[in-house]
Amino acid sequence: MVRNKYFYYLFLLNASINLINYVPRILIQDRFGGVLMSMLIAVPVGSLLMYVFSKLLQRFPGEGLPEIFHSVFPVWISGFLLILYGLAWYFSSVITLISFMDITSRYISPDVSPYIVLTGFLVVVGLSARLDSESLLYALEMVLYIAMPLIAYMAWRVFSNPYFSWDSVRQIITYAWNMPNYRTIAAATYIYTGYINMVVFNRIFRRFKMKHMFSIILVSIVSLFISLFAPLGILGANGAGEHVYPAFSTVDAMRIRYFIIERMIYVFFVVYMMLSLMNSIIHWHVGKELVLGGFKLEGEKPSLLPKKRKAEWWVLALFAVIIFVLATVINQYTLNDMAIVFLDVRFAGEILLVILLIYAAMRRGRRRRA
Repeated sequence: MVRNKYFYYLFLLNASINLINYVPRILIQDRFGGVLMSMLIAVPVGSLLMYVFSKLLQRFPGEGLPEIFHSVFPVWISGFLLILYGLAWYFSSVITLISFMDITSRYISPDVSPYIVLTGFLVVVGLSARLDSESLLYALEMVLYIAMPLIAYMAWRVFSNPYFSWDSVRQIITYAWNMPNYRTIAAATYIYTGYINMVVFNRIFRRFKMKHMFSIILVSIVSLFISLFAPLGILGANGAGEHVYPAFSTVDAMRIRYFIIERMIYVFFVVYMMLSLMNSIIHWHVGKELVLGGFKLEGEKPSLLPKKRKAEWWVLALFAVIIFVLATVINQYTLNDMAIVFLDVRFAGEILLVILLIYAAMRRGRRRRA
């Protein structure tokens, strides 16, 4: 059993990945539109979804989504929903890992075959995703202890840079009253999505109870602010939209004067590698458990354990093959479109999940009163 602090670590993991991956690109694409209004809406909407989800989960102590769904829905409905959510959650890691392969080729090692890099990461992610949930949370804690101070340092270096253009920031603020749109709201709410991992990790929490909502809102606002304004300030209001990976291009323009290496991008790459791998491992672990739950192989029942262990290998092998095949056929434009579609669908899926949990809580309460 683990303590409540690990729930905040799951939130922090997504909040920090939000600074790096495809979310800044989507926010920047809408910089002359309604990005600020969309972010303003995303904060209360994302916070509310997280709060309601956490309150509902407290009614199912020690249970994951498979146990909850199987107890209130017919077998075929619960199986279908679990496989659907499992694949959707796994799909997030598809974008992360293929982006990572592309970034490595562009910024770090263009001479090494990207498929060798991808194969190495698939092996690490696949083997680590088989670990038990408790071990993964302890590993996440260590990764965050290393990554968060470095992220804070790099953010400070960006905003204290003498070449940071506050005029670009002020220019974007003049568009604050433009109308928001669904795509940007969906992208901005991704920062909160770490709480969805609780659909599996709730099994190992001891009396889970969410507190400190104000801190979560504060961190999310700071994270969104950095995601949007750090690239704009360094690359310019117009120039930021020309980059495929604006966060990496921003850091690539920075230097560290008194460190053992001069270019900040190497530090940023290591941080990004740790967070991406950890994020993908957790997504594969959650996706695997949901898919297996769809076939009623959930939990650690001794009678099902040998069958579950064997099925795990097949699910993880399928996950790896899908990513490898996709990496060979899609380009950066398709990847960008996939990320937008994923974020749009994910946002709707989160709302549907909260509605399904409300229904499950009502059914469970009615059954107890009967």
